[in-house]
Amino acid sequence: MFEGALAYLGFQFAKFQFRSEVDQVQPFSEFLQRARNVLIMMPTGYEEAILAGDALRAFRDQLNHLQITIVHNSTRATSLAEFQHSEVIRLDPSDLNKFSLPTRVLLQRVFHREYDVAMDLNLDFVLHTAYICRASHAKVRVGFAHPASEMFFNVQVNVDRKATPQAIYKRFATCLAMF
Repeated sequence: MFEGALAYLGFQFAKFQFRSEVDQVQPFSEFLQRARNVLIMMPTGYEEAILAGDALRAFRDQLNHLQITIVHNSTRATSLAEFQHSEVIRLDPSDLNKFSLPTRVLLQRVFHREYDVAMDLNLDFVLHTAYICRASHAKVRVGFAHPASEMFFNVQVNVDRKATPQAIYKRFATCLAMF
């Protein structure tokens, strides 16, 4: 009953926590080619996670030098998780507090390494995945445009919301291939 109000309080806490962190200007060209460790937040919906994983699979094969950490809330695998240098961290409901923020235990599981790039593949804003991307302190944090996204991502992808999720993820993968 109070989930919306608690999530709002969680969002306000996140704004307060990250208020003094200012991003440094980063060269945008080849940011993914130069990366070693990439954090990928899979969409919270399993169908969208399948579509995102399939779209990024061909692109993923071009980047064999990457260590990919995938945070996913489903027990079923996606094609992206089959990458030879990937680690999957499963997110359970107990990994989120009542304010829709990740618990300290989850953050410790995710942040056992430093990340060069963090990507949130949720088409709609999801507080806990955006929070993890921001808390990663990755130089490049990519997410889809939303009014609340500016605080969490320094690269925002604006997409045609009328397109199907499959088409959006294919365009996103094509865009990433340029870098």
